[in-house]
Amino acid sequence: MSVPAAARLPSRPALRRLIEFYETKGPDNRGRLLEEILRWSDERLEFSHDYIQTLFPLPEGSMFANAPVVDEETFLYWRQSGEELSANMRRALEHMLSFYGFAIEWQDHEKGGSTAEVTVKAGGEANLARWVVHMDHNHLRITRIIRSLRVLGLTEEARAFYAALVWTCDTYGRIGSSSRKFWKRAIELPLHIAPDGTEVEWLEKYDGGEDTAENDIKSDGSESSVDQEGNTAAKQETN
Repeated sequence: MSVPAAARLPSRPALRRLIEFYETKGPDNRGRLLEEILRWSDERLEFSHDYIQTLFPLPEGSMFANAPVVDEETFLYWRQSGEELSANMRRALEHMLSFYGFAIEWQDHEKGGSTAEVTVKAGGEANLARWVVHMDHNHLRITRIIRSLRVLGLTEEARAFYAALVWTCDTYGRIGSSSRKFWKRAIELPLHIAPDGTEVEWLEKYDGGEDTAENDIKSDGSESSVDQEGNTAAKQETN
């Protein structure tokens, strides 16, 4: 992936706020700091619906009018601004993974880089029971998380999360095919194509740096629906 050398702070106020939020210098549009959200209980994470759009922003729009939508300026700044933004996003991911019943570990390599692994945490079965069902709004959150991680440069973490999801599906067999399909699209499609088929034109020129799979995402005839958090997903088949 070729990224130009010079990146400036985003010009749009909402996206400057997003950067400041992840640099722990300011609140989100609801006045909440990152450190505050990272202390939320599982119950609050489950029943609050207006934080996930800031923790894991996307380059596609949301039904939430104030949700940040990643533009090219934000994309370039995030990828070039050093480790702080990525490190804080990893903390957000770690918190959400714990909510879902997982833990993540990183192993550094001598020649640079690291490998991530996501496994079920101690006592995580109770958390898994919350969302390992045929269809749940958390499935849509998970699609958002995977895509956001990839767009903002945390591909290794996205792949590790997806591997844990595949294991979960294989082990418990309760999750519907639409959710599994959207998770697969989120991890495999070129960056400029969202899991629902939306194309982000400016993002296409940055596609080349990842291992991607060109899938025909419209071939299954799935209808698109939007949940209360502004995440788009296919409607579940009924058995």
